[in-house]
Amino acid sequence: MMRCRLRGFFILTALGAATGPLAAQDCRAPRTALVLSGGGAKGIAHVGVLAALDSLGIRPDLIVGSSMGAAVGALYASGYSGRELDSLVRTVPLARLFRTYRPRAPRSLGVLRPLVMWEQGDRRFTLQSASIVEPELNALVSAAMLRGNLIARGDFDSLPIPFRAVATDLATGKPVVIRSGDLAQAVRASIAIPLVFAPEVRDSQFLADGGLSANIPVAVARAEGAERVIVSDATEHSAESFDGYSPINVADRLIEFLFQQPAESLRAGDVMVRPDVEGFNSLNFSPARVERLLVNGRAAADSSLADVECRRAGTADSGRRLPRRVTGFTARAANDSERLALERMFGFGLSDTLDADLLRSRVRGLSASDTYNSVWLGPHGSGDSVAFDLSLRRASRRVVAIGLGYDNELGGRMWAGAVDRRIFGLALEGSAALFLDAFRKELYTGFRRKFQIARQLMDPTLTVRIATEDVRRFDPSGDELDELETREALGFAGVERVFSQGWEIGLGLHGHVWREAVQGERSALGLAGRAIRVSRSRGRVVRAEGVWTGVYQRARMEAELLGHFGVVRFTPRVMVGWGDDLPLQLGFPLGGDDGFPGLHIGERRGDREAMLGLMFTTPIKGPLLGRVELAAGRTAIGGPLLGDDGWVGGVRAGIGADTPVGPVRFEYGYSTEERGAVFVRLGDWP
Repeated sequence: MMRCRLRGFFILTALGAATGPLAAQDCRAPRTALVLSGGGAKGIAHVGVLAALDSLGIRPDLIVGSSMGAAVGALYASGYSGRELDSLVRTVPLARLFRTYRPRAPRSLGVLRPLVMWEQGDRRFTLQSASIVEPELNALVSAAMLRGNLIARGDFDSLPIPFRAVATDLATGKPVVIRSGDLAQAVRASIAIPLVFAPEVRDSQFLADGGLSANIPVAVARAEGAERVIVSDATEHSAESFDGYSPINVADRLIEFLFQQPAESLRAGDVMVRPDVEGFNSLNFSPARVERLLVNGRAAADSSLADVECRRAGTADSGRRLPRRVTGFTARAANDSERLALERMFGFGLSDTLDADLLRSRVRGLSASDTYNSVWLGPHGSGDSVAFDLSLRRASRRVVAIGLGYDNELGGRMWAGAVDRRIFGLALEGSAALFLDAFRKELYTGFRRKFQIARQLMDPTLTVRIATEDVRRFDPSGDELDELETREALGFAGVERVFSQGWEIGLGLHGHVWREAVQGERSALGLAGRAIRVSRSRGRVVRAEGVWTGVYQRARMEAELLGHFGVVRFTPRVMVGWGDDLPLQLGFPLGGDDGFPGLHIGERRGDREAMLGLMFTTPIKGPLLGRVELAAGRTAIGGPLLGDDGWVGGVRAGIGADTPVGPVRFEYGYSTEERGAVFVRLGDWP
């Protein structure tokens, strides 16, 4: 049930940016309110009801929604038609919207998966666990509701259809009716399922899901002056049969009880629309099920609303155009440095003309923010103008994270990092980390700040790394030789940019000083660039980087895809590297940090690398997964990247599992050189 509510909300909030205004319809008398219940993913049926309202020429005077009904109702009240929402729901790729993932450390520390994190703030000391990413959720809500937010400008009666969102005051357990303020914040408060979403703080109240106190808010609609109500009830009605021996069933039933209240009595002239939502659980979101919910909602509404008397009126969004002129913005409790950073973040300083598309993209970009959990725009004004009163909920100022891992060949590895997001109270982020393992020790520090170039938002960045590494060496038969010690210091000064789709890019000056046993002390200065794509569920999935200096050049790309065939997941992976006059520690060992099946990690080091791998995983029992990897690759010193010699193939098989301390792998690999190697790894390996 809880997943159901969570998933269904995301379907609807993903729709808000791309659709047009609602066609005109009006129901003259009596004053009619459309009441939309909570119900999680079952609330998709509301969209079918809205399409029926439009086709029948029924336009309510007021919309009141709780939880999922608030999300649907806010979009409809903002001018989006039921038909538009219907067609978009059918095409939304649900698998992309709803995914599990493991948390990551702050971006400035790199793509790291912490074992434990400490935050200076409300969360204190926390263990690694899967959870909702607050900035991503809140940015999605704000972007989806932007059109209505700009039209309302703080007054929900100014929407094409007046709107009320219902939330629950956690202090008293009573419903709170939200009729003004930031529209996105109101919806966010109404869908705040306890223990899944953090409560929303508004006017010193901690607000949670409206379904806790008024899941079908008929009484709220009557208190707002409704003489007649049309209710769309998409809640599930508990079956009398129940398997009490299943902990999952018990948990789901308890959640259902939280969102149940005595039914409101209806009066003469009221209409109840009750789509068939029985049996639509949170575990099945196939396109066929979504289609069925839409059809059921439309069928129930066509039947129940057929005798409602109403007629059309003027244009629904007449006088409800978006404002065009920005008259200013304020940011509560922000100093001058932070205010300037926010001005750059939202593009307010570019022009006094409102660019809604740019603002939407900047709002959506908050999903990748490490600085704020939420920024509610708080638009207000009149006529053709709008001003913004930003309400900030900052992320924890200071974060400390620790990660651990173990590898049977490389031994233990530990890292510890810290981030301060407002050094000296300025909009300047500082970060530092220490990495330790048997072969490499590294100290990292960096500084970042927001900056705007034309319409592009950048992070000027300065980083320094100091490291020592004992480079592993092997003879042709795979016997380990003495390591070679290297020392180095690397600096980067340039700009970075983060995109909401998970991409991160960087470009700047690269400085490098190093010492190795063979060539002694050397230094180089040049340019460096990189592009990284990070998935919350899988970590880094693409990394491309290049360095050009007067002494050496180096370029490398690593990428992987993910596919499914039934319960079998397959992951193709490619690695390509090229270098010229590389320092010893920058060479390419075959297979990178994961090594190559049947060979030692760090073996076959060269300045050319090409490898193609294909990993298959399938569930065995519980968290256990069967794993099989096929690979072919080569490394070389000089010559063509894809030469004819030096190729080796291999296969590695075993079992693995995702655990609270990270992934665990036990595998055995064998190569075409008739050599085998055991591969054991516990935890993440940054």
